Amino acid sequence: MDDIANVSAVVVDFAQEPEFPEKPNGDAPKVEQVRAQVSAYVDGYGLAKATLPARIVVNAADLKHCARRILSRMQRPHREKAKAEWQERRKAGSKEKWRDARPVPLTAAALTWRGIPIEGAGYTRHRAVDKT
Repeated sequence: MDDIANVSAVVVDFAQEPEFPEKPNGDAPKVEQVRAQVSAYVDGYGLAKATLPARIVVNAADLKHCARRILSRMQRPHREKAKAEWQERRKAGSKEKWRDARPVPLTAAALTWRGIPIEGAGYTRHRAVDKT
């Protein structure tokens, strides 16, 4: 993933992403709650129908939140590296502004669960459901 700065869109496998730490009050973050919902849905679907679902539909706001948190975590090291390089150039006398030196932000092309695409839908009572 060294050339992540050159890629503007990435496909993220939600099942393979490292876990987010607990909140200071001990609650699980929203990303982990959605991950648990999707995992339970895929496992239940597999038990009931002996096959994996063609797609997974979750609440659009939850999906957007998860993608944003994951991409932010993926981009942080590259952003910090670019910021350090920019600060060195500034110390050397450059007049370059940070908005011109800032790396291109990542955008998620797709969020998947072990190859199964995850899609956002309207109100779904906050559960992963199959709309097929």
